[in-house]
Amino acid sequence: MHYSAIPGTMKSFLDRAFLVTSVNNGMLRHKVGASVVAVRRSGGVPTFEQLNNYINYSEMMMPTSNYWNVIHGTTPGEAIQDEEGMQIMSVLGKNMTWLLKVIDSGKNNVKENEREDKIFTNFIR
Repeated sequence: MHYSAIPGTMKSFLDRAFLVTSVNNGMLRHKVGASVVAVRRSGGVPTFEQLNNYINYSEMMMPTSNYWNVIHGTTPGEAIQDEEGMQIMSVLGKNMTWLLKVIDSGKNNVKENEREDKIFTNFIR
């Protein structure tokens, strides 16, 4: 059971996976990624925000939709009945496709900016 958050096992996996990518020259930098959350009732937005933190921290490109990428359902197939959620996922898919095409078309025309080494600052000195 988890409350309005990423389940512990998923968080542990993501923490480790994104650490590996960040210490290996930012393997996910400028890749396209999106967070999608399926919930029974509520708690989707905090989970969505937590997942987006991984994408933001990794300098990934994030397509958006016309609302938060949260869909509702309890049993298999039930989420399909969430018409607004289905539209959100459809718009997200179309925007992701468009973003991938834009990035691909610019690869030969726009030079990729150089990766900067991360500066770490402690607030207490």
